[in-house]
Amino acid sequence: MFGKKQPAQPTQSQTISGVNVNGGMVQQAQAGGDIHQNQSGNLETSQQMTSAEVVKQLEILEAAIKAAKVEPAQQEELLDYLRPAKREAAKESSSKELVGQNLKSVSETLKMMKDSTEAGKSLWQNGQEVFKAISPWLGVAAKFIGM
Repeated sequence: MFGKKQPAQPTQSQTISGVNVNGGMVQQAQAGGDIHQNQSGNLETSQQMTSAEVVKQLEILEAAIKAAKVEPAQQEELLDYLRPAKREAAKESSSKELVGQNLKSVSETLKMMKDSTEAGKSLWQNGQEVFKAISPWLGVAAKFIGM
């Protein structure tokens, strides 16, 4: 026992490359030995959109709907769904699910319109840009608008 040398523990190595981490850190380790850890790369933190910024995006979509040369009934239908979404988003503790449900109806109507007219196609593109911009704020509720 006294004369025997303990076998050296094998060294362990892990390499992770080509990974982008948004708003967090990567940590990996394995028990049973010394841990040496180096971490480098770009750590991007994305600022969460505020309710006011979401409302501003919805106002952009509202203005596009009002300016579009579409049938008045279609325009009114879009606005009937958009207004409550905008109103809810403006609340201090808004229900993102309710906003998402209202925007789902806007998205579905825009989707139908995009195939029928050039104005509908343009509105669809505007809507997609707005939906993409606010989908991080919506979180899980973004599923309603297909994001």
